[in-house]
Amino acid sequence: MRGRWGEDFTEARARQVVQAICDFLNARGVPAFVGAEDLSGKRVVIGHDTRRNSDRVSEWVAETCLANGFAIDTGTRDVPTPALAFYETEVLPPDEVAGLVIATASHNPPEWQGIKFNPRLGYPAPTNVTDYIAFRINELQLEDQGGAAVPVEAARQRGLVRGFDPLDDYVKWIQANGKGNARIPLDLDRIRRYFADKLVVVDEMHGAGRGYLTRLMGEAGIRYTVLHAQVDPELGGQDYANPEEPFNALLKETVRKTGAQLGLGMDTDADRFGIVDKGGVYFRPNQILPMLLYYLGVERGLTGRVIATQTGSPLLEPIAGMIRDNQANQPAKGVLPGYIGQRIYKPRVGDIQTRVLKYAFSVPVGIKYIEEIRRTDASYKNLKELPADWRDRILIGGEESSGLTTRGHITDKDGPWANMLILDMLAYYGTRAKNPLHGLQAIWEELVSQPGLWESFGTATDPTSRAGRADVDAPLEAKEAFIDSYLDLGQDGKPVKLSGLEVEYLGGIRYELVEMQLRDPQGDNRHYLRVRASGTEPINRIYIESSVPATGQRLMKDALARLEAITRGVLRHASSEWQLAEMLANTTLTPMLLETVQALLAKKGWSPDALKLRMQTMLTALEKRNRKVLGAWLEAL
Repeated sequence: MRGRWGEDFTEARARQVVQAICDFLNARGVPAFVGAEDLSGKRVVIGHDTRRNSDRVSEWVAETCLANGFAIDTGTRDVPTPALAFYETEVLPPDEVAGLVIATASHNPPEWQGIKFNPRLGYPAPTNVTDYIAFRINELQLEDQGGAAVPVEAARQRGLVRGFDPLDDYVKWIQANGKGNARIPLDLDRIRRYFADKLVVVDEMHGAGRGYLTRLMGEAGIRYTVLHAQVDPELGGQDYANPEEPFNALLKETVRKTGAQLGLGMDTDADRFGIVDKGGVYFRPNQILPMLLYYLGVERGLTGRVIATQTGSPLLEPIAGMIRDNQANQPAKGVLPGYIGQRIYKPRVGDIQTRVLKYAFSVPVGIKYIEEIRRTDASYKNLKELPADWRDRILIGGEESSGLTTRGHITDKDGPWANMLILDMLAYYGTRAKNPLHGLQAIWEELVSQPGLWESFGTATDPTSRAGRADVDAPLEAKEAFIDSYLDLGQDGKPVKLSGLEVEYLGGIRYELVEMQLRDPQGDNRHYLRVRASGTEPINRIYIESSVPATGQRLMKDALARLEAITRGVLRHASSEWQLAEMLANTTLTPMLLETVQALLAKKGWSPDALKLRMQTMLTALEKRNRKVLGAWLEAL
């Protein structure tokens, strides 16, 4: 659950969320199909990140959990999400643990706050659990009930509250990878040799990852410098504490100015990674994940399931097919990915069977869906009982939004670990006897030159950006109509063309998702357009992957023009100045939309000054991102 502090996120709402989680953990009135266990009286792990009020929220969480009969272990400082999941599953005895509750809004703006729940096995709460918790929260709201509270200090004196700091144990655990376990080992000696004369820049983004990655790097003998190392509840004034473009400008600049070999970033709760190559060049997750997969699976010969999300790199499937002796870890023959097999998913153009993957598993965006593949059979069906080695079933699972996990690792995404894997990969290629490669660009070029592979370019709104997607602001009605406008194509059975390309496949879920594969006049079908409504922010994301940069840029330009035309129609139907002001707070300013608003004001006889007054009134209640959007409209009007 995430929301703006004091607006969507309040103490009453937070306590209701935690009460609903406690009801689930106590199996109190939970339907059988949800699969709850009675964990009453066991221990709940509680942690928080560095953003403003996170410590207050963790205090509310502790008070409500204590009132529901649980003992608690709470972080003595802000703790990264992956380290909390590690403590829950690797430090505490399994029969003592009820679950994990984290006060974090992850990478979202400073004004946001959140609560994240992981059940006792460490993975993010699956859909059936979150659906129940949401239902229970609604009941509590309707009944005007909040969570009960027991003072933490009084409970501490009775031995019900313990503090912990998992840093030392987490570092030792990573260093023990591969020693009597199936986790992926790092070659720390090779890393030390390769980076002996090189500098690495680390951007901790004022987050809870402070001291984690740098401790691992320091003990590996890597020379580094750190950005944003101090706690700052405002996250340094950044719009997002997110190590992706365009929020990593200082990291890119520092790598370039210092001549560093590499830049490594993490978000506020350190479950995301961000990679900058020498020269200050950002590398997208849809480049990093294929490189890591090839390194781990083909170069090192490691096996396991490969998991990609619906917006992931199309290179993951052919690379997964290159891994030797990995047949036992491939999807069942002819089985559609689980999300495509849903009844609400509709194919509109082309054969849905072309979405079947032979070598990799495909899931919706989100770490919880990646983690489900550890707990399913080869047909995407949940296992009734988990085998002892269930955490070892995958090789790597990752997503375009900068998260990954690996074999035997914690059952959540992990930024410090992802960054260490990058260091290990660079050291491997940089020290190999034949044709050593120095830097990510050289590794990428060798990878995409392999038979059956190709260079895939991501396209963002800014043509100079390598982000690979556009995050677009628009009124809710326009965002939903935008997705549906694609899904409505091809209804007459005639061929569909977009941006001069033939649509080979088109399918999706109304209001939520559209995915397309397109073929150019030369017969190249390595062009992909996907649009999805973000599950964590009030925006739509447009993703482009193309084998030809100019083609990708044309696809993005035409997609944004389509959204602009739809938004224009929505704005014209504003029924009041207040509604128009609210729409504009979520609408990116363009010359065409400015003209539309000015024409609407003239037609309705509304005063521009009255509209601007309403917009100014709204500013204080908006997060920084939307304040900028609305500020641009105020200036233009």
